[in-house]
Parts: sequence; structure tokens; C-alpha cells
Amino acid sequence: MGTQVHQLKPLRDVVQGPHPSRLRLLAPIRYLSIQHPEKTKYDFALPLVFGVIAWAIYWLLNPKPPLFGDDGLLRFTRDLLIMAVPFMIGALAAVAMGSPGEHMDTRPRGVDLRLDGRTLTLRQFVCYLLGYLSFVGLITLGASVAAALMHNTVVHWLVQSPKWLLLLKAFGTLVLSVMLSALTITVFWGLYFLTDIVNDAD
Repeated sequence: MGTQVHQLKPLRDVVQGPHPSRLRLLAPIRYLSIQHPEKTKYDFALPLVFGVIAWAIYWLLNPKPPLFGDDGLLRFTRDLLIMAVPFMIGALAAVAMGSPGEHMDTRPRGVDLRLDGRTLTLRQFVCYLLGYLSFVGLITLGASVAAALMHNTVVHWLVQSPKWLLLLKAFGTLVLSVMLSALTITVFWGLYFLTDIVNDAD
């Protein structure tokens, strides 16, 4: 009697719960799908509001702080993220691999944190939180590096179209401001969660 061999097909998506999630490399943004009464405010509303306010203040300043060069805002952004992103990835690895203890495998007190119809434990939520922070940090870092590398080329392309150049600069600074705002507010939300909720073991 022959032996039937079942060939496993490669997974195209990460499957969590009843619905297939985003592609594997976009799995960290599933953090935004976690349901909690306060998360919408911290995930979308506050980052957008503070990002637009910071962007408006930048455009009202005269003279404006430089974006490019050794004293530009993009350099400070890159320097900060080069230090922050590896730290967040290391923290994610530590939490995901079992640190700091069994308390992390219980659900937080109060309102449940839910994803795909199931309640998340402290460890699961912190992993999603750190994964999202690492993802946003990497995207922001990559965008700032790409902007610095392409700056002279884009200026050369649009030297005859100053209106388009100004529009591109306005759009780019708005995106950067909102992304940095989202990163900053999520870090503060994470600090609150890690210092107050995670340590509430009673």
C-alpha cells in the first residue's frame, strides 16, 4: 500500500481569525485593527491633529528651519530613528520570546483589547504595539533617507516648475509631520500602557 504525500502550499497571507489579514510584510499595521474605546483617538485623531498643527507652524515660521543639509530637520529625524528603531525591534523580540513573565500572558484589566473577535493578552498587545512602532519608524526612516537622496534630482527636474516644487515640498512636509506625530503619540500611549497597565498585576 503506497504512502500518500501531501504537499504543503506556501502561505500567501498571514491568517489570523476568520479573515485573512494583510500581506506578511504589512502584518504590523494590524495593530490599527485592535478594538478599544480609546485607540481610535490615539491611532488616528490625535496624530492627524498634532501633525497638521506642527506642519502649519512650520509653514508660518519665517525664516523656516532647513529640511536638508547637516542642520536640517531630516538629519535629526534620521539620527533619532537610527537609534530608536533597533531598540524597539529588540524590545519586540524580548517580549515575543517570553520576557518578562507569565503575567504577560493574561488579559489586561478593564476593557478588553480585541482583534478578529478574540481578546488579546498583554503580551500579544505589546507585540502588536512594538511591531507597529517599528514599522512606522522604519517607513519614516526610509522616507527621510529617500527624500535626502532624491532632493537634488527632484529640484533639477522641477526647476522650471516652481509651483510644483512648492506643492511637493508642502505635501512631503505634511506627510513627515503626520508620521512623526503618529510615532510620538503611539510611543507615549505605549509608555502609559507599559508603566501602568502591564504592571497592574492585581
